[in-house]
Amino acid sequence: MCGSYAFNILFSITFMVILFGCLCEARVNVTIINDIGPNVQLGLHCKSKNKDLDSQSLPPYKPWGFITAINFWGTTSFFCHFEWGSESKWFEIFVTSRDYYLCKHHPCFWSIRPDGPCRLTGKEKCYPWNANI
Repeated sequence: MCGSYAFNILFSITFMVILFGCLCEARVNVTIINDIGPNVQLGLHCKSKNKDLDSQSLPPYKPWGFITAINFWGTTSFFCHFEWGSESKWFEIFVTSRDYYLCKHHPCFWSIRPDGPCRLTGKEKCYPWNANI
């Protein structure tokens, strides 16, 4: 009986160390590049459900980024509002289910273009802007 109890304690501690060790390493680096065009300043404001990254202003072809941890449930997402000239667009710049596999070991690079954002990590993939609400 005592051996079984010790095994259960050891197994529980090992499981918790593995679980929390994996969670601590689950981070992604997201980098956004202003590819709207020459001489066009890009305003952006990114946030998640729990974290506001404040407003930023990117000169043409310049990057800005953030690092975030992935929550236990794998539901972490960030959306950004983009403005340039008379345009106002938004996009979910990071969605765990869509981006984590490609971005877990490499920075997740996004090129922001007038027609929509393009993820450059892995094979380039462009997306349409989210519909305005």
